Order: sequence, then structure tokens, then C-alpha cells
Amino acid sequence: MKYKALDELLSANGANRNPLDKTELKSWIALIVTAVAATSIFGLVWLIILLAVPIILLVIGTRYRDPRYCPIEPRISLFLIVSGSVALALITLNIIISVVTIFLTSLRSLLSLILPFILTIIILFSGIFSFIWLIIGSVWTFLINKQVTHEYDTTNNFYTYNYCHPVLYKFTFVYLILCYIFMVITCCYQCIFNIFCSKKQK
Repeated sequence: MKYKALDELLSANGANRNPLDKTELKSWIALIVTAVAATSIFGLVWLIILLAVPIILLVIGTRYRDPRYCPIEPRISLFLIVSGSVALALITLNIIISVVTIFLTSLRSLLSLILPFILTIIILFSGIFSFIWLIIGSVWTFLINKQVTHEYDTTNNFYTYNYCHPVLYKFTFVYLILCYIFMVITCCYQCIFNIFCSKKQK
């Protein structure tokens, strides 16, 4: 009787614990997913508009892919192509996650969170790669800033060794600057938001 009562008590505790664990698991998954997903129609529309950025990167990178357009640093076009491809994939995945988050939240099932969770993990790793690739592209672009020339030798119909097409180089230069400005603004906003939330809780 003693062991039977103990077994019943353990079984009851296990039965009470499982729903809690499942709820906690859902909460953690939802927290991770909402960290990268848009939670409103406005955010979803903004993501769709942002698709223009990687498309422009791909167009310019592909257009000036030939090394003769930038003999001083022919990898700049490669930087744009890879950046555009990864950014296009990231935004597309964000749109998918956002659609699932906005329109399928009423299901409240663990299964409805698994797909967004997996996509979120992919996005996080891709984001790390994008940051590293951004630094590599910055090195390629900024190191030649003082040596690069945009003047084409029209007399001899020849690209000089330190030539880089103005559209390719200037676009990449401005794009990198804007990326760093955006990251600084995002970090500042996040810090201010966290401070505000912590004070509000107190």
C-alpha cells in the first residue's frame, strides 16, 4: 500500500508537470520566433518593400561581375551578389515566419510553432554569416578608397589597374555605410527600449 501510494503521487506529479513543460516550451519557441518575425500587417508590408534592397544588390553585382569593371578589387561584385542572395533569402524566410505568426497564431499548437522555429534558427545563423560577410566586404571596399580611380582611359580604350566603375564602387561604399548606421541605430533603439521596459516594471 505504501509503495502504491508513492507511485500514485509520482504519477500525479508527472501528469501535472507535463502540461506545464509543454506550455513553457511553447513560450520559449514563441519568444525566439517573435524576435525575428513581424507581428503586424504593417511589419509584413515593410518586409515586402525591403525585398527591393537585395534585388538591387543582385542587379548591380551581376551587371558589373566582369573583373574589368573593377580590376583593383574584382571581389566587390562578388560581395554584392552574395549579400543580395543571403538578404533575399533572409527576408523571404522572415515573410514566411511573419505570415505564420500573424495568421496561424489561433491554432495554438506546438506543431504550428515548429516550422517558424526551424526557420528562425536558419535566419539567426544566416544573420551571423551576413555580419561576417559585411566585414569582409568592408575590408575589400574601404582599403582601396584612396587608390581607386573612376576615370576610364578613353584614348587607349583601357581600364587602368586601379580603376573601379563608379556605379559599382560608390554604390557598395554607400551601402556599407548605411548598413553600419542602421546597426548603430538598431542597437541604440534596443538599449533604450530595454531600459524603458526595466524602469516600467519597477
